[in-house]
Amino acid sequence: MDHQILAAKYKSILKKVRTFNEPMPQDLNPPLAIDPYETSLSPNPPIFQETLKVTHERLQAVNFGPPGWLSNEEINLIKKFITLREKEISFCEEGRGLLKHSYGKHYKISVIPNEPWKKKPIPIPK
Repeated sequence: MDHQILAAKYKSILKKVRTFNEPMPQDLNPPLAIDPYETSLSPNPPIFQETLKVTHERLQAVNFGPPGWLSNEEINLIKKFITLREKEISFCEEGRGLLKHSYGKHYKISVIPNEPWKKKPIPIPK
């Protein structure tokens, strides 16, 4: 879809909602199964090897920053990470999915309905 068309669509005042601050329920904090600071990534990653899902053509669509911004080792490390997580990455709309319920419960964002202003705007003389 064209993003310019979506940005110009009108939403009636009755459909608008506002979020508000509310403490997150403690039962939604899943325990960490692994230490997030431990890593299996090597500082000297191997050269990228194509897989069935991650190909050179698909990696051309990935923005690694301006030329020279990352070293070859850093780019190879990112490519290795993408290859390790290839099941979680979607390169097309049909490949999209939802998170498993084992990762955590659904989180509900609390909103309150928007109330239109009751007062008339202040008249500005011409």
